[in-house]
Amino acid sequence: MTSMRDDEGPQTQTQDRDSHDATRDRLWKSFVSTRATAAREALFLHYLPYARALAAQLFAQRHRDDVEFNDFRQFALIGLLEAIDRYDPEHRVTFETFCTPRVKGAVLDGVQKLTDGQEQISFMRRMQRERLNSLKAGEVMEDADKHQTLHAVAHLAAGLAIGYMLDETSMLAPSDNAPSPEPSPWQGIAWRQTKERLLAAVSSMPERHRKIIHYHYFNGLQFDQIASILELSKARISQMHRDALTQLRDHIGKPDRIYMKT
Repeated sequence: MTSMRDDEGPQTQTQDRDSHDATRDRLWKSFVSTRATAAREALFLHYLPYARALAAQLFAQRHRDDVEFNDFRQFALIGLLEAIDRYDPEHRVTFETFCTPRVKGAVLDGVQKLTDGQEQISFMRRMQRERLNSLKAGEVMEDADKHQTLHAVAHLAAGLAIGYMLDETSMLAPSDNAPSPEPSPWQGIAWRQTKERLLAAVSSMPERHRKIIHYHYFNGLQFDQIASILELSKARISQMHRDALTQLRDHIGKPDRIYMKT
């Protein structure tokens, strides 16, 4: 005797597909009619997994190892944004068909420029430099007395530490394959508790600041890409990133109480 659960499989899949198609159509209708930032951002998030999959496919087919997967993904997201802006649903071609060659082309062109460049800088080094510049912009480092300087250094270190913890909680590919040292039981508990507090703090942040944390640390977007999505200046994104890390620092505790893995 066939159970109800067995019979519901294909029907459930059809319903899920219909729901996905309805959501997609609604998003495109909203964007085409308004060209609003929020509608564009919603489309970007909708197709983000597809762009990632294309990047992963190209990365698996690579013939050299001097470019990281994070770079492949970065270029794929750039191609996705450009495809969203250029796509016309009236042409009766699915967006996936339209965007696939454009996303792949953006990745291949970008990777070629990286490998041809004289000063290739790894993805994580670019991200870290961007974060450091963002945090330094908010601290008084010149013409300051000893107390102000130490205070600024402590806040800068705390901001970088929080950024490191956010990296640890994200799904970004590591920069190398070296295994992490096995923590002691108490270190594992302290680290887990600190990350839990951090993620809870991110969830309670204002929407704009939370988006910047998610885009930058959890999805690997650089400030200029976030600026394009939110239609803000890169300088404004940098400032909001600094404000967001300050909020997180104040939420989880003083700099000397932030537990770090060693």
